[in-house]
Amino acid sequence: MSEAVPLLFRRPRALALLVLAICLSLSTVVIWQLEQNQRHAKRADVENLAQNHTFLVRDSLDQALTLNYSFAAMVRLGQGSTGRFEDAARELLPYFDSVSHVSLAPGGIITRVYPLEGNEKSVGLNLLEDSFQNKEALRARDTGKLTLAGPVNLVQGGLGAVARLPVFLEDQGGRHFWGFTLVVIRINRLLETANLTQLNDQGMAYQLWRTNPDTGVKDTIAANAPEQLNNPVHKSFAVPNGTWTLSVAPIEGWINGWRLCGEALVALILSLLLAYLARLMVMLQRQHLSLQDAVSEQTRELLVARAHLQATLDAIPDLLFDIDLNGIIHSYHTNQPDLLTVPPTKFLGKSFHLFLPEDACIAVHEALDEALEKGVSSGKCYSIMIPRGPATFELSVSRKADDHSGVPRFLVLSRDITQRKENEARINNLAFFDSLTQLPNRRLLYERLGHAIATSRHQQSLGALLFIDLDDFKTLNDNRGHHIGDLLLIAVAERLKQALRRQDTVARLGGDEFLVVLEGLDQERNSAASQAQQIAEKILASLNNAYQLEGQDYFNSPSIGLCLFGDQDVAIDDLLKQADQAMYHAKAAGRNTLRFFDPEMQAVTAQRFALQNEIREALQQRQFQLYYQPQMNHVGKVVGAEALIRWIHPQRGMIPPLDFIPLAEESGLILALGNWIFATACAQLVEWSKSTVTADIVLSVNVSARQFQHPDFVAQLLLIIHGSGINPHRLKLELTESMLVANQHDIITKMDALKTHGIKFSLDDFGTGYSSLSYLKRLPISELKIDKSFVNDILSDTNGAAIARMIIRLAQSMELTVIAEGVETKAQRDWLESEGCFRYQGYYFGRPVAIENFPLPTE
Repeated sequence: MSEAVPLLFRRPRALALLVLAICLSLSTVVIWQLEQNQRHAKRADVENLAQNHTFLVRDSLDQALTLNYSFAAMVRLGQGSTGRFEDAARELLPYFDSVSHVSLAPGGIITRVYPLEGNEKSVGLNLLEDSFQNKEALRARDTGKLTLAGPVNLVQGGLGAVARLPVFLEDQGGRHFWGFTLVVIRINRLLETANLTQLNDQGMAYQLWRTNPDTGVKDTIAANAPEQLNNPVHKSFAVPNGTWTLSVAPIEGWINGWRLCGEALVALILSLLLAYLARLMVMLQRQHLSLQDAVSEQTRELLVARAHLQATLDAIPDLLFDIDLNGIIHSYHTNQPDLLTVPPTKFLGKSFHLFLPEDACIAVHEALDEALEKGVSSGKCYSIMIPRGPATFELSVSRKADDHSGVPRFLVLSRDITQRKENEARINNLAFFDSLTQLPNRRLLYERLGHAIATSRHQQSLGALLFIDLDDFKTLNDNRGHHIGDLLLIAVAERLKQALRRQDTVARLGGDEFLVVLEGLDQERNSAASQAQQIAEKILASLNNAYQLEGQDYFNSPSIGLCLFGDQDVAIDDLLKQADQAMYHAKAAGRNTLRFFDPEMQAVTAQRFALQNEIREALQQRQFQLYYQPQMNHVGKVVGAEALIRWIHPQRGMIPPLDFIPLAEESGLILALGNWIFATACAQLVEWSKSTVTADIVLSVNVSARQFQHPDFVAQLLLIIHGSGINPHRLKLELTESMLVANQHDIITKMDALKTHGIKFSLDDFGTGYSSLSYLKRLPISELKIDKSFVNDILSDTNGAAIARMIIRLAQSMELTVIAEGVETKAQRDWLESEGCFRYQGYYFGRPVAIENFPLPTE
């Protein structure tokens, strides 16, 4: 190799080592410089980010504090009067989401708070004497400046800050202290507005804090991973009576160890392979572009936040004009330009007469004249066409202080009340139509039915009234929900309208009841009845078709009662009663049919009414009597009895309970009858308690569902028990499963109240009704009673035996007593004993008998 060639080129290994050394040295310098740049750039980004959020926090806080000055101005303008405080607070508070409530404290004593709900305890608080708040209050009063105290725990939850602004009034005696305006700010809402939680999403640890002016202690207002604040960026801003500081630092630290290792690895590879330099440059360029994108994204988010803030400030929806008495518009403000009839450039400096119709101009002038005389005007309305269509506006006018021009000027607030007017019209519609089906309601039906009766008499024709009730509608509602029930009612209404003639009326009376008024029938009664029957059968067929409700088929049938009108003088209420009675006869005939009203129905109704009166007389004349059926244990001893009512009628003899108990429940007489039963049963328990032979007998009494649901049931029963002096542990109440379907909470509450006094409960006819373990485990019952329908089949039907066995096992597992009713044979009794049932009741042991024939236990 030529000597002219440098030694290093002649020794490639040495050159390689030199290049490697140079590259490593350069790489070290480059890596060190890059890390410095990265750290400075990251810190600059964090400072920018902290500055942005500091600005948002301060801006949001300043907005909330403006409320103090607004209410202070109201007090000063009113010379200390606070009469319009609630109105002003109600109007302003919705636009300051971070404000919890505002208060006025004349003389330092809080007298007015809005909203008052939840803040009642603050009324009457003397800020100048309260040991917890007097320092801040005295500081505000003495300095005459707004002070901000916090963070404090709010009653409503979360942290808050309290801003106090002293108000001074000036009069002939000079300037004197009036009191404070207070604004309580929700810090969490304040920080939400400032998007402070975004720092967490960006991998930043932050802490918003202040130094307590009294103790010098650092108070944390909000923080996220404060333990990760390593050499943080601090951004402070002044607040009334102090300084708030936002400290921000990356959670992962300023130096990324993984990145440093990567750069070192890249530097080593660059030193060995010079070709890798190009790739490193590309990577650096991509990293540079990534940083630019991050900065652009932060800038965009900042612009969006500022736009959102501006939108909040412009949230007042009304039109605001400055108008003089001549109608000249001097200025305006709105964030809804679509409410303007013409662009602002065309109406500023001109009279509104040029742009509003005559009737609207009259309304505006009336409002201006009233405000000129009284100072304010409200309630005047006008309607105009705006670009989106017709609109109605309500005026609120306040006269401004006179200026040098001598022409009175007014602030005119024009509020769009189009939607309110539409709602009023909709409410008026609800007065005459059913809101669900849009059919006429009871009120409109009465009007149309009265008109139909008058028309029938005038035209000497007959009409018909159809009373339609949907069969088993409650079952559909309970099983499928009220939403499906509502859809069915809407579908029924549509089918009824389609099945009727144009001159007929269909209305919804309420629930699942509909009424149809047929007009223009034949004047001959039989022919008119035939016409009405044809229409009713058409309705019957239509309503029997399947209903498509939310993609599923549902079937329902109606019961229809019909009565004719027009040839007799019958009141509307009587017509409704006749149609109603006919409908109930249709239900009694098996449902899904129709029946005409006839006088025999009235006779049945009269008979039921007479029976009600006889029940009242029977209570007064003591015609009722309690019979007792013994309850035995497995060794044949009488351990209890069930009290069963019998009616010994002086003319009809013994009337079965099924003939009068349902009517007593329907009429409400069951309450008096039930109290008599309890009083009589308690009297018998008193007699039994006098003998050691019968003192331990437990007496079971059946309770009517209506009586148990009465609000005073518990109090009345306890009054009877305490009045008789019996041992409550000897009284057992038998409840049926059907009673427990509705309002379970109220039933359990009553049962718990009675159980605390020692009264026991037995679940009668278990397994035949609403059998559900979910309620059984919550009921304070002590006994299950196997229904006689299962007992009858235990020897012949495996299913009946399985059900009875299951009830016995269930009672044993829940540590409940089990008793079987309807035991009529020894074989049934022996099977029950073999399965673990040791209490029985039935004809095998004895029928219900009067007390003098009751089999008493032996010694």
